[in-house]
Amino acid sequence: MNSSGANPVISGAANAASFQNTYAPGMILSIFGTQLALTTRSVGSAPLPTTLDNVSVTVNGIAAPLYYISPAQLNVQIPYETTSNGTATVTVRNNGQTALSQIRMSATAPGIFTDTSGGILPAATAARGQTMSLYLTGAGALQPSIATGAVPAGSATSSPTATTSVTVGGIQASTTYIGVPSWAIGVLQINLTVPVSVPAGQQSVVVTVGGASSPAAELTVQ
Repeated sequence: MNSSGANPVISGAANAASFQNTYAPGMILSIFGTQLALTTRSVGSAPLPTTLDNVSVTVNGIAAPLYYISPAQLNVQIPYETTSNGTATVTVRNNGQTALSQIRMSATAPGIFTDTSGGILPAATAARGQTMSLYLTGAGALQPSIATGAVPAGSATSSPTATTSVTVGGIQASTTYIGVPSWAIGVLQINLTVPVSVPAGQQSVVVTVGGASSPAAELTVQ
């Protein structure tokens, strides 16, 4: 039984980077609600657990690894094994009590990690011709594949099976690296070169994976 005396309630779910209602296998998913957990805890090592303080989440019955739990928010990884087309059922279990919600899955659903003002993390300023990094979640299936809840194994670079591209201010940017960092779970790193033809000032950066485009993130071009 849930010792709080109340059932968990799911009020919404979103891509943990863009906070848009777009979902893909392997993505970091933020679940919002009340009574989702009795404690607040985060996980700092891999592989991620599928149960934490008697809290667990499944997507279509498949255990979803947990990054973070709290009464109002859970951060989990949508299993790579989840179907990439159609409706998926998200089930939260908190100390014996259950809440369900449904999300609409797609093959890819990229969202760029940004700061509170929408600027690219880790740095929202770059010069024309400079190579910079950005991070996103929702890139979908990878090749070689990575186990759900785990960091990459070995030295091979895992990258999206779908075609991936980046624009800065609407201009195609060249990329020098597209892959999952050795420390990351559900996160894709892209190293791109800011086009020399991009005007100075604030510009929108958009990543497209398999035909699905991310919401724009902001970059100040010097």
